[in-house]
Amino acid sequence: MTFRHINATTFTTPTAIFTVPTGLPRQTPINIHNGHSAAIFVGDETIATSGATIGRTIAANANQVFYVNSGDVVYAISAAGSAAGAIVITYAG
Repeated sequence: MTFRHINATTFTTPTAIFTVPTGLPRQTPINIHNGHSAAIFVGDETIATSGATIGRTIAANANQVFYVNSGDVVYAISAAGSAAGAIVITYAG
């Protein structure tokens, strides 16, 4: 396997930041690092920054590991404007 990373951008609307490549094993861990100056929220296409659809919070300059399957799509949103290229996703693939 190869160690891979991508840089992604969040906006104030839900944005697809990563589509899991086909062929990865089930429950592959991915690490999402938030290099933005504000918290981001991660989830599905219905995420928001508050309320019933709030995503999983990743604080500024923090990381979280998620377990994904082939074809999954990860969305993110920020309440503090765009974070161009500040989100780093790493995985073995």
